[in-house]
Amino acid sequence: ITFMLKNIIKYVFYFIGAIMVLDLFDINTTSILATAGIGGLAIGFGAQSLVKDIITGFFILFEDQFSVGDYISVGNLEGIVEELGVRTTKLRDFSGELHIIPNSKVEIVTNKTRGAMRALVTISVAYEEDIDRVIDVLDRVCNEIRESNKNVVEGPTILGISNLGESGIDLTIVAKTNPMEQWSVERQLRKNIKEAFDRENIEIPYSRLVLYNEESLRGDK
Repeated sequence: ITFMLKNIIKYVFYFIGAIMVLDLFDINTTSILATAGIGGLAIGFGAQSLVKDIITGFFILFEDQFSVGDYISVGNLEGIVEELGVRTTKLRDFSGELHIIPNSKVEIVTNKTRGAMRALVTISVAYEEDIDRVIDVLDRVCNEIRESNKNVVEGPTILGISNLGESGIDLTIVAKTNPMEQWSVERQLRKNIKEAFDRENIEIPYSRLVLYNEESLRGDK
């Protein structure tokens, strides 16, 4: 709100300053204001989108739909709000690109920083593994992260087997985190699970390419 008010006050002062300068040069500002009023009426018909941008901007602020620093998605764009102005909203995505969106185009917005966010990790294990032993190892990893990571609000919880794939069994883990921390929690889960599986000799399935040469095939015969 402060930024928007500053913009409005700035333009008002610009206008008043221009009138005062004209008065200093003994220029009749009354006729200029009258002409500006008529011209403003004509321009107003062509400035409906500008008015719509400003009105929508006020509604965004007063309804607290989002604010500077929030991570939002608008249409097919998403990123962190860098600036919320009278007419436009500036959105910085993770690639560093700055998107300038007219406020009137902000029709459906998703705010991803209000309330707890969901971290979701799916891990695969080989069919040959003892699934109960795998779940026990995953449970220990979840307990460690629950106790050590202050960004975890709830969980992590093992949902169980989510898919029987071509080369392995998929298990899904879910947790609730502080806003914008879901990705770091997911990364930590994957890292800790990989380290635990290495210690316990639990195999994570992966694609393999086996090559046979002609001599080895003849030797087998």
